[in-house]
Amino acid sequence: MGNKRTEFPADADIWVLAGQSNMAGSGFGEDYAEPSSQVWLYSLRDHWDIAREPFWADRYEAVDEAFAIMRSEIPEHLADPEYRRRKAVGYPEEIRKNRAGAGLGLPFGKAMAKFTGRPVGLIFCAKGDTRMEEWTPDYSGPACMALYKAAIRRIRAVNRPIKGVLWYQGESDTFDGQAQLYVERMKKLVTAFRRDLGRPDLPFFHVQIAACFMQTEEELPDWNLIQELQRNLESELAPGGMCAAVDLPLVDGIHLSTSSLRRLGGRLAKLVQRQLYAEKCLKIGPRPLAAERDSNDPCRLRIKYDGVNGRLLPEDRVSGFSIIETGKERNLICAAKVSDRLPATVEIRSYCPIPGNNVLWYGKGMTPFCNLVDSADMAAPVFGPWKIQESP
Repeated sequence: MGNKRTEFPADADIWVLAGQSNMAGSGFGEDYAEPSSQVWLYSLRDHWDIAREPFWADRYEAVDEAFAIMRSEIPEHLADPEYRRRKAVGYPEEIRKNRAGAGLGLPFGKAMAKFTGRPVGLIFCAKGDTRMEEWTPDYSGPACMALYKAAIRRIRAVNRPIKGVLWYQGESDTFDGQAQLYVERMKKLVTAFRRDLGRPDLPFFHVQIAACFMQTEEELPDWNLIQELQRNLESELAPGGMCAAVDLPLVDGIHLSTSSLRRLGGRLAKLVQRQLYAEKCLKIGPRPLAAERDSNDPCRLRIKYDGVNGRLLPEDRVSGFSIIETGKERNLICAAKVSDRLPATVEIRSYCPIPGNNVLWYGKGMTPFCNLVDSADMAAPVFGPWKIQESP
């Protein structure tokens, strides 16, 4: 399907896509998702068109400077009025030819259009390599990084009610002490969206950041901390919800692959359907409740989950958990499987009795292999460190 413009449907449900590169679209090496007449994109040029990947293809023609220039381009090119014009020539078709920049937005939109029977409009407000500081409403730095102000201008320019915000960001806040301000900045951002759009109940759905093979834990020391903060923010930012992505394959050191982003778009659609449309056949996805040591078997641990669709999977060889022996940084787990009797419980066996002062993680580190999902392909989130309780 081409990109020929017609009139944007009056009955479309409109969503905002915001965050950094994994929201902007980073998948490549595979075919883009096919466009659909039911999914529209409010491009960076302030035009409604049939959505076509990659959504950031016209960033050098963007109306807002904040979505046109990357942080790495600021020192050299910010003062050059011809830079964006020169870069715009042939740029969109070149990246499409290279199959770069697939994202989660189009798969999400197609899933929602199929579910509701109504068209979907996507307002693109994502930019790679951005910190929460640059998304705060009171950001006082260069205009080219004032992302919240640019996003609000774009949403208001559409002049239509929006259904909610989809958010995927956090990788750039895992170092340099940024994590200490993450919760405060996230709450301020969501509060501002709801206030400035006159929607105190505006739904906000966010993604817990995935894995990273690009840098070391010494370079990005707060990776797990950001993940835990994002998990805990789910209830504090309601209405909305959180999607986990730690099980999804990457295409490079930090970006999800095209197929992973398609799955993630589908997960977000299911979460929206459950939360906003009371789709009773769907649950929110696995959420950890408790980690209990069996008083009759000191080598066995049970992790109980809530929100599970059907049962936890895979049934055997569950990966991603670690019991860290205090002071030794040694993982004590030798096997993990889903309970035969309790389909929402993971049973872990240790090769030695588990001391009560040890802690449990799921997805510890930056490069874990995690594979726990439920029957609806909703993934279990990273958590930890958790204290281990004694089972009655």
